[in-house]
Parts: sequence; structure tokens; C-alpha cells
Amino acid sequence: MLLALLLNPATARADGITVRNVELEAVEDGYLLDANFDLELTPTLQDAVSHGVTLDFVMDFELWRPRAWWFDETLTSLHEHRRLSYVPITRMYRLNIGNAYETFPDLHEALRALTHVHVMPSGERIPLRKGMHYEASVGLHLDTSQLPKPLQIETLSSREWQLSSPIHRFAVTPG
Repeated sequence: MLLALLLNPATARADGITVRNVELEAVEDGYLLDANFDLELTPTLQDAVSHGVTLDFVMDFELWRPRAWWFDETLTSLHEHRRLSYVPITRMYRLNIGNAYETFPDLHEALRALTHVHVMPSGERIPLRKGMHYEASVGLHLDTSQLPKPLQIETLSSREWQLSSPIHRFAVTPG
């Protein structure tokens, strides 16, 4: 059973990150979120990461059941932290996702891995009923609060440091 809604490829661009596609697929233990983003770092961000500044990204996902006469019922949410850094000694880029990490020889490959999300949003089975209508949203943004303090001040006055996707909402109907 596949719960999927592919994003329209004519998505508007917002500050360097766009949502390319999103799928929510039923698997044995629950549901699997598979999303791909297009990400272009600004020249300032490319220079910063290549000089040792760590860039922290946050991927947000939420699944809920809309209700007409009451507040929507949130079924699950996920906030996954992704950290991109450069290690000068090895001349490799390092991507941390949770406790796991992977190294890459160039920035392009590291960004490709950073923008591919393949996770199970909840440790428990989400009770989705066939034929019911659900809503979901996904987004990715640079967390400027994790930058070194002097750079946090610079982010207030420069759009070069503002990087986020629009929150993409999509419908989920189990079939």
C-alpha cells in the first residue's frame, strides 16, 4: 500500500531550498517518509562551510487529521537535525544525521545526501484508516541559532544566511 502524493514540479523557489517530491509509504512497522529537496547554498554559505563553519539544518514533518468542528488531531511529528561540516585534516565534508555520520569528498555529494530524507516519522504504528483524509507538511531550513555568536549577528542583516524551503502541505489518503 502506497500513501503518496508527488509534488508538482512547478514549485516556487524560496531562498535556495525547494521541495522536489514527497512520499509517505506504508511499511511493516509504520510509515516511511521519503522526501527530496533541491538546495543551493549561497556563496557566503559555501565559503563559510569550506572554512570550518558548521551548518545545522532542521527537517520538519507533521501528519494530522483535519476535523471540521474541533482542533485538528496531530498524529505524529518529526524534527530531524542535520549537521554539515568540513574537516580540513581529511579534506572531507561530514554530514551528521542524529547519531550517525557519513563523509563525502566534495560539497555537492554532501548536499545531495543532506537533502534526501528517508525516515520513519514515529516509532509506533500510526493508525491511518483506509479512505480517510489526512494532511501532512514538510519543510527544511538552516538553523541560524546554531551558528557561532558573531555570525548570528550577521544573519540579522544579510539575506545570504537565510535559507529555508516553503512549508509544503500535501494530502494523504490511505488506499
